Amino acid sequence: MRFFRKVLIFMMLATLSCQLFGCGKEGGSGSVSESEQETESAALPDITRKIHDILELNTTEYPLDSAAGEEQYSTLMMNYRLSYTLASKNQSGIQAYYPRIKVLADGSYFLIYHDNMHGGSVYYAFSEDCVEWTRPQVLFAATPITVNGVADTKCYMTPDACVLSDGRLVAITSYRAGASYQKAIAPHGVCVKFSEDNGKTWGEEQVIYVGTNWEPSIIEGNNGEIVAFFTCIAPTLYQYGSETSPNFDHRSGGAGCVRSKDGGKTWEPNVTGAPYIPQYAMRQYMFTDELGIKRYNDQMPVPLLLNNGTMTLVVESWNMQTNAYKFSIAYSTDNFAEDVGMDKTGPADRQSNLFPLAGPYMSQFPSGEVVLTQHSGSGSFYYRLADCTARTFYDPKTLWSKDAGMWGSTTTVDSHSAVITVGSEHYEIMIARMMLNHRLHIKKMTPSLIADTSEWDGNTDALFCGSKSQAQVSVRVGYDDDNIYLLGERLDKQLTSDDGIIFYLSDGSASGFYRVAVGNEGITEFVYKASNSAQAEAVDFAAEGVKAAVYVDGTVGDRATFDNGVIYELAIPRSLLKEEGRLQLIFDLVNSDREGDKPETDMSNPDATFRKKDNWFIASFE
Repeated sequence: MRFFRKVLIFMMLATLSCQLFGCGKEGGSGSVSESEQETESAALPDITRKIHDILELNTTEYPLDSAAGEEQYSTLMMNYRLSYTLASKNQSGIQAYYPRIKVLADGSYFLIYHDNMHGGSVYYAFSEDCVEWTRPQVLFAATPITVNGVADTKCYMTPDACVLSDGRLVAITSYRAGASYQKAIAPHGVCVKFSEDNGKTWGEEQVIYVGTNWEPSIIEGNNGEIVAFFTCIAPTLYQYGSETSPNFDHRSGGAGCVRSKDGGKTWEPNVTGAPYIPQYAMRQYMFTDELGIKRYNDQMPVPLLLNNGTMTLVVESWNMQTNAYKFSIAYSTDNFAEDVGMDKTGPADRQSNLFPLAGPYMSQFPSGEVVLTQHSGSGSFYYRLADCTARTFYDPKTLWSKDAGMWGSTTTVDSHSAVITVGSEHYEIMIARMMLNHRLHIKKMTPSLIADTSEWDGNTDALFCGSKSQAQVSVRVGYDDDNIYLLGERLDKQLTSDDGIIFYLSDGSASGFYRVAVGNEGITEFVYKASNSAQAEAVDFAAEGVKAAVYVDGTVGDRATFDNGVIYELAIPRSLLKEEGRLQLIFDLVNSDREGDKPETDMSNPDATFRKKDNWFIASFE
């Protein structure tokens, strides 16, 4: 049987006194004295000391694009506890590439990827929690074929999927003749399969385009039209010849597409052979080669339907002359109905070659923040945030600095979390659960300041920190006429005496900020730092009326048992903030998993600066 030491330190700091409640004092056996039991029962009969997981919070729904204009204040933070590598041994030794994760109509997760870097079979798996996955099943199976009298293999690769508005799941993939890829056009194409029961069973394979291609994707427009995009080079291969490798190297690309207006039964244009011309949705002139051939590109197209109804198409624009990959994006209000054609750059509403990038993918949160993922080609994998119109992109952030492969993706799970995934250099699948931090809408409330989290049930807007270790914390804010209230809920399996949380509070002005450090036994530091001063000034917080309660659920310093965590609750007089009705904050999680080890600091926003406060989170008083 596992015992926890449960200590409630209720500190009325004006008098520097405290009361202790719980299962014995630190280092004790876990027993409770009769008098302590009676005191706690009489004074605090309804205390709920549950420490919430961040996934239980942020339940309030706000209008679409509610963060518009403030996206630069938003951050994504990896949830260390829910991020992991799906090892090859758990996926039947498959050399996994090109993973995509989708949220199905029933709320479960669907993972699709291909085997072998240059194609093989396409596999899929399911998960209820995006942590434990079923064994993979084959969706598109590599099969022997004959091309021009020579034995070959029909390989499938670069799959993607989309959940349609009617609940159906559609999977899309390229297929190719492995040995004849650069010598023929007709053995290659794009095909789809549909499922009406969340992937349990699948319909027949349906070829929707014939010709050399790669990296298809699929989306449903806001009018119900289904559009399949893919990198298309077949028309120029047919025009200039494809029998030898040099001619293959003189190919021109572009983002081609076919579309279905009847739910996937038929597709147009109906391309089944020469001259292999689809509709071109996006195409960019690069240069004219030594043979006088105009070279076009825009490849690996990935569509996203924004909250405002605009469809975007993101591509990597590859200039073969310089071997440079850049990010380009186009916009359409009619599902890219315009045919750009083969001899111009289009469509007109586009941004070209914004920054170096390869392997793009995008998703969007209901609040508006767009997430763009990309790889470097050198083992690092990045993401960027963009504004709600996907026209302004912010600086890249490194998610994995090593071992990441070339192709990754992102999908939004709910209002405050997304999943980013990429194949690793070891043929495994790296999965990160990302938590969104942005403006807090804080409610008026007056908690008892006894670490009773049930008093906060109607105020679920929270910020998250927990990317470096198993320790994590969620922070909520409340207010009344007199005080700002802070609630920090720390989940931590190994509590030590050095653990704590540091709050940084400001009224958003240039006047300075407060730094408040809280440990297992209450406030350990309260200082004010003026923006124009290098020195921090200690604040007599007891005299100012600051109050705090800390509840420890575990045995500090004992590695023999797992702990649950800590609740921090503070009241900060509003009079300390000069600008009435304004609050900005950030916070650091201080953690050490072994007593005596040097603590590590995990920052809620590593880009925040103390002087300008440009990246501090904003709190709105409701």
